[in-house]
Amino acid sequence: MDINTGDIKQLLRKWSTLVTLVVLLSLLLVGVVWGYKTVTKVPPGPEPIECQTSSMSVLEPKAVTVNVYNGGSMRGLAGRTATRLEGVGFIIDKIENKKDAKVLTVMVVGTSEDSPEVQLVAGMFKDPQIVGDGRVDHTVEVIVGNSFEEATAYAEQPKLIIDIPSGTVCLPAPTQTATQDVPTMTGDPTAEPT
Repeated sequence: MDINTGDIKQLLRKWSTLVTLVVLLSLLLVGVVWGYKTVTKVPPGPEPIECQTSSMSVLEPKAVTVNVYNGGSMRGLAGRTATRLEGVGFIIDKIENKKDAKVLTVMVVGTSEDSPEVQLVAGMFKDPQIVGDGRVDHTVEVIVGNSFEEATAYAEQPKLIIDIPSGTVCLPAPTQTATQDVPTMTGDPTAEPT
């Protein structure tokens, strides 16, 4: 059984072609997987801004930042609610729609159900649903739904000052968007909030 050197070279050429093809296909597959993961990866959101501890014996609306969301289909509901909250001194940061919210009337969301800022905002409403979500920035969300009756949903005599027995409270750091000078809605009260 004589093996010819030409046969060996031809056999090596075939195997090297096959090995090269497998290596290139492997690299292509790795590139496709990496590209797919890169394209479909959810970009990281902004880092949550932690709260700043302040010494105070009472908490008033002027120190509390509130985001108001319309969780229903009634136009302008979040805007009108924000205007009412701003009218008693709360700092309104955002007014937006939140279509994925499962809220019938009103929900107040904050760091914990018993956080002073959450209790102060919740005191504006009759029987709000209160939810604590552990947020670190201590902002408060008010989400209003389709069954929110503006004429009867607000507390008749809201408590606008809450005692802070510990003498310290953690509140959001001031931002450029959260100021007392947020323009209120004018014109058609049923207009979509912007």
